[in-house]
Amino acid sequence: MAQDVPNDAVLLELGDIVREHEAIIPPDRATWTGIVVSVDRYFYQHLFSEYDGNWNAQDSVGVQWFQAGYVEYLPGSVLVLVQKAKQKADKKS
Repeated sequence: MAQDVPNDAVLLELGDIVREHEAIIPPDRATWTGIVVSVDRYFYQHLFSEYDGNWNAQDSVGVQWFQAGYVEYLPGSVLVLVQKAKQKADKKS
């Protein structure tokens, strides 16, 4: 599997499709995919980022996992965006 990059720069929104970051997947199962059902902005105020060496606030994201059939609440940094819920329409002149 290719190395996942952190999702810190992407604000997840309701309806986005996400999957687990490879760092949190148990070795005995496949990657789960789900839909974002809740977002609590800046819920985690003091998480250390190994990627940039800073303390950062992160969102708590509720994900309805398709495979497991339940909602799990995780920091946004352990989720990888698969597809945005809505594509912004191009501006027409």
